[in-house]
Amino acid sequence: MMRKCSVAPSVEPMFQTFNGLQQLAETRRFKAWFLDQFGVLHDGKQPYPGAISTLEKLATTGAKMVIIINSSGRASTKIEKLKNLGFDPSLFMGVVTNRELTHQYLQRRGNAWFAALGRSCIHMT
Repeated sequence: MMRKCSVAPSVEPMFQTFNGLQQLAETRRFKAWFLDQFGVLHDGKQPYPGAISTLEKLATTGAKMVIIINSSGRASTKIEKLKNLGFDPSLFMGVVTNRELTHQYLQRRGNAWFAALGRSCIHMT
């Protein structure tokens, strides 16, 4: 005899689907937001509809936002790009890029692996 597996109807779903950043922000469930810029906030040429107003609303609730960028640019150039697209950089706690992290590690050399590199290394992107 095969046993049947069933889930009681009172069990909440494990996953919830949202139709965009704005709908998720309206839940006010999160105090910290780590947001990718490209494909989440804008398409490279213009902000997605509602993206700027959603971030402004999040800021008024006290939410902390960090922009995560997987590209070869430094944080300062990416902040300027966001500003040029209409985003207010003061809404973000910071911007993190892989190049920025590499630059900081190479400059500080506080990590044993980076310290062992000496002064002869090259960062290619």
